[in-house]
Amino acid sequence: MFNTIRLIGTIARSIQVQSNKKFSPLGLGNNAFLYIIRAIENPGMFLGELADALSIDRSTAFRSIKKLAKSGYLDLKSDDHDGRLQRVFPTQLAKDIYPELFEFEKTQSKYLLAKLSEDEQAELLRLLKKTQH
Repeated sequence: MFNTIRLIGTIARSIQVQSNKKFSPLGLGNNAFLYIIRAIENPGMFLGELADALSIDRSTAFRSIKKLAKSGYLDLKSDDHDGRLQRVFPTQLAKDIYPELFEFEKTQSKYLLAKLSEDEQAELLRLLKKTQH
């Protein structure tokens, strides 16, 4: 079973290498493109919610989100009810590159799942969800 976890890690690293190569010229290395995708798909999430959605520890995510805000991809706005909390919104720059980011994610998914039937894909998703903490 240990080989299963190693294989998942290998797949994840492969995608990260490809995404870094493709998106580093945009200042989106280290999977930063994922923050933009989630912020566009769920605008107004709290910083912590976005970190949790990506399963990234909060301190690392906060640094990345602040860097993306400084780069013009995300806006941070204080919550109307609790000023200590910040919500994350995509900027127009993020919206402009979203189609390219989404296409990359879609292409990677198609490539990785091409040899699986729809039923096998559904079963893989079900099983992977069971492993989430």
